[in-house]
Amino acid sequence: MEKYKGIRSRYECPACHRKRVFARYVDTWTGKYLSPDVGRCNREDNCGYHYTPKEYFHNHPENDFSEIRQDNFGKGRKGYDTKVTPRGKTSQPQRIDCISEIYIPKYLGTRSDFVYFLRGLFNEPETDPIIQRLTGEYCLGCMDTGAVIYWQIDGQKRVRTGKVMRYNSETGKRLKNGCNAIDWMHARLKREGVLSDEWELSQCLFGEHLLKRRPKDTVCLVESEKSAVIGSGVMPGCIWLATGGKCNLKAEKCECLKGRNVILFPDLGAFDVWKEKGEAIARRVGFTLSVSDTLERIATPEDRGNGLDIADYLIRQITTRIKQEAAKSKVYPDQENPALLI
Repeated sequence: MEKYKGIRSRYECPACHRKRVFARYVDTWTGKYLSPDVGRCNREDNCGYHYTPKEYFHNHPENDFSEIRQDNFGKGRKGYDTKVTPRGKTSQPQRIDCISEIYIPKYLGTRSDFVYFLRGLFNEPETDPIIQRLTGEYCLGCMDTGAVIYWQIDGQKRVRTGKVMRYNSETGKRLKNGCNAIDWMHARLKREGVLSDEWELSQCLFGEHLLKRRPKDTVCLVESEKSAVIGSGVMPGCIWLATGGKCNLKAEKCECLKGRNVILFPDLGAFDVWKEKGEAIARRVGFTLSVSDTLERIATPEDRGNGLDIADYLIRQITTRIKQEAAKSKVYPDQENPALLI
C-alpha cells in the first residue's frame, strides 16, 4: 500500500466517494498503481471498502506477471504472493457476507425525500402505479431522516448492503453536505454491534435481483442508483441496473449479465473509459454490449461542466413533456387552437 506522503497521496474512494480517504496499492515492480479502484478506504466504520491485490489478480489474471518475475529473479518481489495458482485450476468460491433480509421490510417505506421527488417528477401520488412499481421492484427503503436506502440484492436474493443517501425533495439533487451525506447499512449494523468487525463488504449491481424475473429483457446499465430508478420509470420495458460508482464497472460484478443484451449509459466525462472497460468486460463475461453516446451528442459545454448523467437528461424530457401538456390545455381568447407555452 502506498505510504502516506501527505494529502495528495490519498484519493476519492470508489465506494463512498469521499475525497482524500482512499489509499491505493502500488506495483513494486513498476512503481505504478495496480488500478484506480485497488485500495482501502480509511472510513472503516462508514464505508469499509477494501479491494486487495489478491482479489484484483484473481479477477484480472491477464495482468498477473508474478510467474515471470519469479522465473527471472528466483524469488518473489516484496508485495506479491509467490505462491502462484496453476492456470486452469478452479479457485475456491469467494465468501460472501450478507445482511439478514429481515431488515428490508423493517426499513421499507415511501416517505423518503427521493420518493417525494419521484412523485413530483411523474406527477403521481405514492399510491399510483409508477411509484408503487419503482419502490416495490427496487425495495426502496427509508430512514427516519428522510434518506433513501438503495438495497443491493444479488441474483440469489442475498442482501449485500444498502446505500443510504439524502436528496432534495424538490430538485432531486443529492445532498452532499454534512457527515451523514452518505452511509451504508452494513456500517450502521456494525456500529450497533449486529455485525462483527470481521464482516466484509462485497457489492453487487443495484437491481441485480430483477434479472431472473425477466430473462429476455434488455439491460440498461448506468452509474447511479437514482439514474436506474428514473430510467425504469421512463422505460419500463428494460431492466435498469446501476454500478453505484464510476469505478465500480467490474467484470466480477457483471458476471450476472452473461448472455444478455446490455446498453451502457456512461456519464459525461466517463464515456471513453466506460466504453473501453465495458467492451473488455463484455468479451470476457460473454454478453452483447452497445454503448450509448446520446449524452455526448446532445451535451452543451455547461452540461459537461456539471457532469450531466442520463437521469438529468430524462428529468429534462419529463419536465418538458409536462410543460407541453399543460400548455396545450390553455387557449388564448383570440385563438381556436391551444397555444404551446414553453
